[in-house]
Amino acid sequence: MIVQTPMPKSFELPFLLLEAVKAGRVILFLGAGASKECKNRSGRTPPNGEQLRDILATKYFGKAMPKRSVMSVAEMAIANGAGQGLVFETVSEAFQGFDISDAHRSMTDFNWRMIATTNYDTFVEEAYSDSKRRRQTLIPFVKDDEPVDERMRSSLRPLQFLKLHGCLNHRLDKDIPLVLSWEQYAVHTENRTRLFGRLSDLAHECPVIFVGYEPDLKLVDRPRGL
Repeated sequence: MIVQTPMPKSFELPFLLLEAVKAGRVILFLGAGASKECKNRSGRTPPNGEQLRDILATKYFGKAMPKRSVMSVAEMAIANGAGQGLVFETVSEAFQGFDISDAHRSMTDFNWRMIATTNYDTFVEEAYSDSKRRRQTLIPFVKDDEPVDERMRSSLRPLQFLKLHGCLNHRLDKDIPLVLSWEQYAVHTENRTRLFGRLSDLAHECPVIFVGYEPDLKLVDRPRGL
């Protein structure tokens, strides 16, 4: 279940949400903007959609395209000769060299029912690589044919991590391309149907905390009435 509420400067979390977090029943959903506190040595943050658009436009067209979306520019770059692999490599390079934020580290201090994201980056995986701090073992899933039960049973305190729009570590897997262009968005559930299904099923029973700019409620097939 998803409840959208504006966040004031000073706020108190609802009692039932706090209890759900303590019980490990909450789904953490990370959207665009969830990684903006990460920084590189120059103090810069990872690119947002507009910045990524500018990177692609400059590299593949030699000019800025401020009136177009990142998906449009990516689609044009892929179609006009750069090809999908090269464009995805450029996206991967744009996210290199950043240190994870304190927020990412703090994320591992809680017990989550599941984590899901539409982000490509691997900052969450890096945060959970600290075995001394984390409470759970992160188990990333990127496509339908992965053996869910086997992977979950083989780890201590496993935590499902659903990467719904692709992952930089699997950017060249043609079955699950990064959802970067309109063409890919139109078929973004292909080979990811079970990922979306698991998220949708749990979201009907567990609270969802969204971290990012704006949630896409269609991703979890929100229950009727919300």
